[in-house]
Amino acid sequence: MKLKAVFFYLVIFFCLSGSSFGPLFAGVVWETSVEKAFAKAKREGRPIFIDVYADWCGYCKTLKNEIYPRKEVQAELSRFVLLSLDGDRFPNLKRKYSVSGYPTLLFLDRNGSITEKITGMPDSKTVVKTLKKAYEKRDQESDLLASLKKSPEDPKLLLKIGEYYFEGREYPKAADFFYKSFASEFGKDSEPEVRHRALFNLGIAYAEMENYEKTIKTFSLYLDKYPPGTGYAQSAFYYRGLAYKEIGKKFEAKSDLKKALEFTSDPDEKKDIENLLRGLD
Repeated sequence: MKLKAVFFYLVIFFCLSGSSFGPLFAGVVWETSVEKAFAKAKREGRPIFIDVYADWCGYCKTLKNEIYPRKEVQAELSRFVLLSLDGDRFPNLKRKYSVSGYPTLLFLDRNGSITEKITGMPDSKTVVKTLKKAYEKRDQESDLLASLKKSPEDPKLLLKIGEYYFEGREYPKAADFFYKSFASEFGKDSEPEVRHRALFNLGIAYAEMENYEKTIKTFSLYLDKYPPGTGYAQSAFYYRGLAYKEIGKKFEAKSDLKKALEFTSDPDEKKDIENLLRGLD
C-alpha cells in the first residue's frame, strides 16, 4: 500500500490515465495519457505542454479551433510533448497545479516540473511567447546542478533540488538532497525553516519509497525537534502511524493516528483517519 502524500500540495498524478493518444487537430499529436506523456518527455528529453480544458468551456474550444492550428503556434508546439486533459476528470492535477478555471495552460520541463502557466484565454502571441520562454527552461535539472557546483553546501539550494526530484518522482535522489540540506553545516544557525522543511520532506520521500523503517525513524526525529505547536505535527503523526501500520505495529499505529486525529480540523482528514483506526481494531 502506498502512503498518501500531502507534501507541497502534492498528490502524484502520473497514474491517472491510461488511455491512448490522438490528434487534437491536424498537424501535431496530443497525448491523452499522463503516464505516457511524462515517460515520452523523459525518454526524448522534451518539455511538456498541458492543455487543461472542460467540455463546456467556450474559450477552450476557441483555443483548439482558432489558436493552436496557427502555423506559428504549431511550430512552437512541435518542440513539446503535448497533453490534453479534461480538468473535471483530473481533480488531482487541478489541486497540484492550482487550476481554478478553464482554459489553463501548463508548461513543464522534461521532468515534469512547472516552469510557466497561463490561466484564461490567451491570444496567439502570448501562447507563442510563453512556449518559447518555457522551452528555454526545458532542462532545469542541469541549471540546478550547475548552481550546486558553485554552492555545494547551500541548504536552500539542496532543498530546492530535492523538491525538484520529488516532483519528478525520483524519490531516492530527492531523499539524498533533503538529507544533505538538513545536515548541511553551511550557515548552521541560518535558514532554520529550510532545515525544518528538509527533514519533513525527507520523511515523505521515504514514505513514497515504502521504506517504512526510515519513515518512522525520520518522523520520530522530526517530532523530537519540532514537537506539536512548532511544526507539522499532525502530518508527522499521520505518516508515522501509517508506517507503523504497514510493518504490523498496530499499537503504535493507533497511538499516532489518534494524535493525528486530535490535531486535525479538516473533515475529510478526520474521516480518513477514523476509517484507518477502525481498520486497526
